[in-house]
Amino acid sequence: MTIEAVGENFHSTSFEKARTKAWSLLKALAKTAEEGISEEDLKSLTEYKAKALGLEKWWHPIKIRFGVNTSKSFREPSRPDVTLKKEDLFFLDLGPVFDAHEADVGQTFKLNDENFKNPAEEVFHELKELWFHQGLSGEALYQEACNKANERGLLFNLKMAGHRLSDFPHALHHKGSLKDFEAHPAPQRWILEVHLLEKDHSGGYFFEDIL
Repeated sequence: MTIEAVGENFHSTSFEKARTKAWSLLKALAKTAEEGISEEDLKSLTEYKAKALGLEKWWHPIKIRFGVNTSKSFREPSRPDVTLKKEDLFFLDLGPVFDAHEADVGQTFKLNDENFKNPAEEVFHELKELWFHQGLSGEALYQEACNKANERGLLFNLKMAGHRLSDFPHALHHKGSLKDFEAHPAPQRWILEVHLLEKDHSGGYFFEDIL
């Protein structure tokens, strides 16, 4: 299927190594977050740490959201006056390229709360189980995602609708969303994004990883 094609230089081992590096970078950055830091400050630190890991480029801009900005879709600009406060939600979304292979990882944290459970991560894993065991299409996965958000008293942000990934650049093969994909997604080809919102849009929860 052309939509799920990869380049001739794609290697599953390199693809997984890029993902592992991306998660390592994200978790290291989360530990550096502290009260008073701004999104721009953490972005600068991200650039520094990513280069130390062998970053070649970003295939999408670094996305860091604090507090009320966690409810915004990625095409919306952050409110600029926001700094991280005690027990604020914050999330990071990183799209680095390592060894010519793309990664895309995202996770939500709560400052000073090591016991925080991210509902978006819970929904992600429930959806991945359905994808694996029931063979759901991308379209059906996002229908289920809305149901699972509603069960938790939250809204699902369908503007964050998943996408292809591969050796760089995946856009040569497909630019559309997972939400609109009518077939069963193949493994190691698609990113499943989950962005849940409080109903008053006071905050949001994000998680993404590869299917």
